[in-house]
Amino acid sequence: MTTMNQQDRALFLQTLEDDAQFRNEVRNLLLARELIELPERFAQFASFVAGFIERQEKFNERQETLNESFQDFITEQRGFNQRQEEFNQRQEGFNERQEGFNQRQEGFNRRTEDTLGILKGNAARRLLNDSFEAILDTFHLDFVSFLHRNDLVRMARKSGLSNDVNLGQRRSFYRADMVLEGIDEHGDTHYVAAEASFTADLRDSDRAIRNAGFLTRMTGHVAHPVVASVSNDRAVQELVEVGTIHWLQFDPKELEAD
Repeated sequence: MTTMNQQDRALFLQTLEDDAQFRNEVRNLLLARELIELPERFAQFASFVAGFIERQEKFNERQETLNESFQDFITEQRGFNQRQEEFNQRQEGFNERQEGFNQRQEGFNRRTEDTLGILKGNAARRLLNDSFEAILDTFHLDFVSFLHRNDLVRMARKSGLSNDVNLGQRRSFYRADMVLEGIDEHGDTHYVAAEASFTADLRDSDRAIRNAGFLTRMTGHVAHPVVASVSNDRAVQELVEVGTIHWLQFDPKELEAD
């Protein structure tokens, strides 16, 4: 093994210090490649870390801006929620007042409908009384008399009907809109039981048919059921079409107010 003397060592060290190329060659000879590249890699790593830190700082800035915006949004949302709650309370109050108004309006509408129904019914009954000649003409009868409530009560008692028919049906019979007595060309007695309505329904036709049946039962004479109206519902119209009941049709203009 060759040893370097003092003079050679000094020359080596001086050359190592003065000659950069020589110094690199010696370093490449003595150090592993990883150690040689370590400064450059460290510099790259340091640059990467610096870039990461810069990007993280920018991200943090954006995140902070986003958080501020989110806090502003939350504040605005709370304000909106409060306004919405106030609006809902006002809406609930309005709904309660509207519901009360609707109930009053429905009551008013019902009363108006009931009043109109009464007025129409009264107008129809008056028109029925004015149209008795048309009814008599329908059955080719001559007028004898109108049968009023006291007449019907007397006939019911005399015939025994009051013993067989309940009080409710008798009272309904006594309140018949019209009962006519007439005679045909042969001198035979006929009766007409008529009910008047603006639009006839089964209640009207049932009463007319029932009243006609009572009249025949009490007197033994033919009795004709009649509904007098501007129009009929389907059930009544079917009875008219098959001849179960007769229909006196009103002209709507005759029910108009003067």
